[in-house]
Amino acid sequence: MNQNPLNFNNKKDRNDFYIALAVILFFGLLFWWLFTSKNSVEIPEISTAKVLESVEILDHDNDGIPDKEDKCPEIYGVVQNHGCPLDSDGDGVYDAQDKCPNFAGSIELNGCPADSDGDGIHDGIDKCPELAGVPLNDGCPADSDGDGVYDHEDKCPNRSGLASNNGCPKIKLDDTEREILKTALKTVEFETGSSNLKVSSKITLDKIVALMTKYPAYKLAIKGHTDNQGDPSKNLTLSKERANAAKSYLVDKGIRAARISATGFGDKIPISTNETAEGRQENRRVEFIPSY
Repeated sequence: MNQNPLNFNNKKDRNDFYIALAVILFFGLLFWWLFTSKNSVEIPEISTAKVLESVEILDHDNDGIPDKEDKCPEIYGVVQNHGCPLDSDGDGVYDAQDKCPNFAGSIELNGCPADSDGDGIHDGIDKCPELAGVPLNDGCPADSDGDGVYDHEDKCPNRSGLASNNGCPKIKLDDTEREILKTALKTVEFETGSSNLKVSSKITLDKIVALMTKYPAYKLAIKGHTDNQGDPSKNLTLSKERANAAKSYLVDKGIRAARISATGFGDKIPISTNETAEGRQENRRVEFIPSY
């Protein structure tokens, strides 16, 4: 048991004791002066400032920073933040409550910056703040093959390619193979006014079958065209039928239908004049364009 009455439990108890003692002394001298005759005794002046000077400066939160210098006198803090708790990013949310202590945010978002694209990755660390993404790609959309083309735009998401080629690799054909596709413009022909293939066309189509077999990763777009003679709507229908006829031939030869698309454009995309027989002949064509 503590036998010494002047041993105090803490600074506050000690400060309170000395203040009370100073007050008692002040009023004791005041009463003595009032009740002695003719004020024969001169009472020394005791100012509040001197009383406070005799007492150690208060520090309510015990953080070592006097209350008069402490901007948060009731909260334990640090010198570098003027007696308040740490706020590393200076956003007004103390680190203890700040879910993003290294990125200035708002009180409403618990100290985190906004998440503009709503992908759960705040703008402070989101490399694509306006585009919903994934954490593994730093807030940007997934890019499975790492070619810089996001999966939702990449036609070859699992094969590294070129942005100029929609994320697919460059088609690699030798000169002979390119020549096959080039000459197909002239050598794949149909009976006049119909979608029936001429027998001579099958030689070129068989070479295209061989190409598609050699390159199983490739796809093929077949595009049919006509000249401008006759009714435009009938020309459009005929161009579609001829493209589909070429596709059917390749499928019958074992090429999966899913690898081939067939589209007709009628007379909308001429490559030569329609004013001469030779020009119209060039415009009546079927194109074969490989892709991934």
